[in-house]
Amino acid sequence: MRSMRQLATVLILLSTFFAQQAVALASVTGGITGTVVDSASGAPIAGATVTASSPSQQATSTTDASGHFAFLTLAPDTYTITAEKAEHATQSVPGQVVFADTVQTVALRLPKALRTIARVTSAAAGALVKSGTTADIYSINSSTQTAASALGGGGNLNSAYSAISTVPGAYVVPNQSGYYDTVHIRGGDFDQVGYEFDGVPVNRSFDNYPSGAASSLGNAEVEVYTGANPANSEGQGLAGYINQVIRTGTFPGFADGQLSIGTPVY
Repeated sequence: MRSMRQLATVLILLSTFFAQQAVALASVTGGITGTVVDSASGAPIAGATVTASSPSQQATSTTDASGHFAFLTLAPDTYTITAEKAEHATQSVPGQVVFADTVQTVALRLPKALRTIARVTSAAAGALVKSGTTADIYSINSSTQTAASALGGGGNLNSAYSAISTVPGAYVVPNQSGYYDTVHIRGGDFDQVGYEFDGVPVNRSFDNYPSGAASSLGNAEVEVYTGANPANSEGQGLAGYINQVIRTGTFPGFADGQLSIGTPVY
């Protein structure tokens, strides 16, 4: 009887461990859903091929009988959504920004191919703040981080703190060393900010201070929540929440390089 109880206890602990791993992984992806309809009649188009493509990932889906499609595990990035169907003109919607823990909605209207005499494509920048969320969410992708790398000055040069300092409501104290930097969100103290690194909480248990530097190396996205934490976050924070999502892809999918030449020395 005692051995049976011990076995049951082990099984419960194992199931709890794997459930926690699933929650952690779920917090670093987002999704895009939508519909594909005929532009003239508004009728749903079944069997259309829909592709979501970005520098870090490409995924393909097919619309169902109601014209609906879904991508539920996309890496945070800026995507172009393309729909194509026989006898219809292919349409693309660029600039769709995917955040971790959120699902965006896109509608595509396909005109009949034989009736198309001209095509106009409109590209709009993705908004930093998305509606339907419980707090303002600011996403800083890798290209924006590179552009903002000098804003932190000498101590924060080429770190994620430089990018975080550009977010409204977030204040990074200047002239720090670039390691264990103090970040205040909406006036909150440094120990009231939650940190998560690719789904893993990194705040120290005894003082809630982040246990590592917010580096920009390999970041696909840095999310700054200037309010409540998302419901499935692993980290804790009263004033705000910072989530670093690591870039994924196949080697050698991307590379950065810098070269300078001068005289009399290189």
